[in-house]
Amino acid sequence: MRPKRHRLSTNLPEKTAKTFGLWAPSTLLVTLVEQASQSISIRPLDEGDLPEAGAILRRAFATHFGMPPDTFWMDRDFVTGRWVTNPSLAFGAWIEDRLVGSSLGTSWGSLGVFGPISTHPDTWNRGIARLLIPPVLERLTELGARHLAFFTIAESTKHIALYQRFGFWPRFLTAIMTRPVDSNETVGGSARYSAIADADQAHWLDACRTLTIEVRDGLDLTTEIRTAHTHGHGDSVFLTDGSRVQAVALCEYGPKSPAGAGSCLIRFAAVHPGSDTEMPFVRLLTACERLAADQGLKQVVACVNASRPKAYRHLLATGFRAQRNGVTMHRPNEDATVRRPRLFSMICDSLMILASTTVR
Repeated sequence: MRPKRHRLSTNLPEKTAKTFGLWAPSTLLVTLVEQASQSISIRPLDEGDLPEAGAILRRAFATHFGMPPDTFWMDRDFVTGRWVTNPSLAFGAWIEDRLVGSSLGTSWGSLGVFGPISTHPDTWNRGIARLLIPPVLERLTELGARHLAFFTIAESTKHIALYQRFGFWPRFLTAIMTRPVDSNETVGGSARYSAIADADQAHWLDACRTLTIEVRDGLDLTTEIRTAHTHGHGDSVFLTDGSRVQAVALCEYGPKSPAGAGSCLIRFAAVHPGSDTEMPFVRLLTACERLAADQGLKQVVACVNASRPKAYRHLLATGFRAQRNGVTMHRPNEDATVRRPRLFSMICDSLMILASTTVR
């Protein structure tokens, strides 16, 4: 029987592709690769593959951080929410009939977020990650992403070097910050997606899209907002100014999310640039904290890039403290929000809680 092939087009430079041994004149062919008399194949993840993909991810991170693999991160899910949002952005690696790794992505319109990617520790140093990266990047591009970004371990030269081969460049440090939930303050002029009548949800999503394109042309989180609610791994908070949405935050929490027990992760937050941005930003964070309190959660997690000094300083001033730093990598090497570079915003990949890649 002839081996199955997964055919991918690529924008990788010829020299890079040849380095991987994957070069074809006009396309990148990820086919059955022979290593140590075992074949590796790359193909889309099916729903039935998700539990094993999640288990491999947890084991990979546990091994990297020196933690017991059987109990590590059992209170969170990094894989299912991504797959439910867009199954076409989820790929797995198999050695014969055994799943040994996965890679996923998130499409936010013109901005594509890569990750998580993980491989089973007993398959490290076999180049499997290099096979898992291209299909996600290609699919993000097909979906309209003009800028690709992700978060990785700042101190790992090996991780950074791997992604540089695919055209990514390390930019600013990103702090993963936490603050205890200690307020039940109600914020006037705020609304939650979960409380909006079904007939009105499309209107609110359109208004949210109008705001996010002011952050970056083509930026669109409406699918994420819908899925977080329907899948049960989060909710979104809106602030209004008259008839327009002035600010928005996408929050994730619960065992179906990557946030972890007792935590509310602010995955994305932005304030309309035409506003007096600091006060709406304060109110938005307060509304997120109230959401966390109503859900019985103990802390708010916010990830902020060092290129957003106003947002960074404000979080510090209001009691947030950094737990870990990582680095964002971008392709091309430019600001992901070039349209409004000084905006009060936090664009956070959900894996910024610790790190997004543990691969060899």
